[in-house]
Amino acid sequence: MPLTKLQFRPGVNRETTSYTNEGGWFDGDKIRFRFGVPEKIGGWERATENTFLGTCRAMKPFVALDGSRYMGLGTNLKYYIEEGGAYFDITPIRSTTSAGEVTFSATNGSSTLTVPTQDTAQWPVIL
Repeated sequence: MPLTKLQFRPGVNRETTSYTNEGGWFDGDKIRFRFGVPEKIGGWERATENTFLGTCRAMKPFVALDGSRYMGLGTNLKYYIEEGGAYFDITPIRSTTSAGEVTFSATNGSSTLTVPTQDTAQWPVIL
């Protein structure tokens, strides 16, 4: 069986379907075309050596009023703010008591708010 030379059209054509794009490329990831031939691009590189918990699900870049650049990273476990290659955990703390949800008690007209702790002792908080 003799060898047959295959001729592919350069570039990625998403205007048609993968079935009607015969002899062409329909999809690609980290590639470029040089002299009509696909060539791989270096791929991903690490932005920082620091790590965070969980799998990143979303990223939201933003700029503060003073021009500082930040990146919000949401994972399946926590939410982080990235600044200068460091990740800061800003996930709200969840606290419960032995009764389940956090419970508060107050008396109408009083400035004392009672918050139960983990050991169910009552600690008054003066407002």
